[in-house]
Amino acid sequence: MSRFTQLALVAALLPFCASAQDAPAASTTHASFFQHMLQKMDTNGDGRISQDEFLAAATARFKSIDTANQGKIDATAMLNSPAAAERMQHRAEFLVKHLDKAGNGYITRDEVVAAAQKRFARLDRKGDGKLTPDELTERHGRRAQTATDARSQARAQFAQQRFDKLDTNHDGVVTQDEFVAAATARFQQVDTQGTGRVTANEIAASPQAQARATRMAARVVQRLDTNGDGVVSQDEFLAAAKKRFSHLDRNGDGFIDADELPAHRWAHGGKTAPANG
Repeated sequence: MSRFTQLALVAALLPFCASAQDAPAASTTHASFFQHMLQKMDTNGDGRISQDEFLAAATARFKSIDTANQGKIDATAMLNSPAAAERMQHRAEFLVKHLDKAGNGYITRDEVVAAAQKRFARLDRKGDGKLTPDELTERHGRRAQTATDARSQARAQFAQQRFDKLDTNHDGVVTQDEFVAAATARFQQVDTQGTGRVTANEIAASPQAQARATRMAARVVQRLDTNGDGVVSQDEFLAAAKKRFSHLDRNGDGFIDADELPAHRWAHGGKTAPANG
């Protein structure tokens, strides 16, 4: 469930200030993430992951969410699971480590502003000091090339909504001041004590993080609930896992090897291995 592994959307500041240029090298992240997958799933120690091992991990994940042992889970169960809280904390810690240039263990307002300025400069491909919708949504546009029509439209709608929020004077472009102001506002929303610094614990516990995780959980249930009854059964959960395994097993030999694991966004900063599709 690759989307559920992102329930820790605690990166409330990340969309506006994190730069891909600052992220770990893809090859390094790829290797360490695969090693984590092996540790969690490779029960026979042969250095690769079979479909049975992949599904066994998915089954264990489902049971860790289905604490009432009902054979089905909903968005609330996902949000309240210990694994979800752990993932949320891990993502918050990764965000702090990514932006904490001084190594203090927390993020300051100045660090958020500096990161936002760097992010803006990277997106401003024309170098004219303003972002158009196509520049701001560059990443979403690349994903849309391989997405289904429905997913592409949803992403385009989300990207436009994000642009509209940034474009506070509604002149059709986003300036650096508007971009930085949005990042600063997000920081201040998390910095409820007004200390000028934000820790990983504050990010993970913030209402913004919780709200985004709630929306994500609802979308996951909607996507995996193939019979439309409002919950995800274990069979539906495992069906998604089989689909995910087939996607990762690019050579079709029934195993996931290191060279088959893509440098995907859920690999970044994460100690979370995808247990299903």
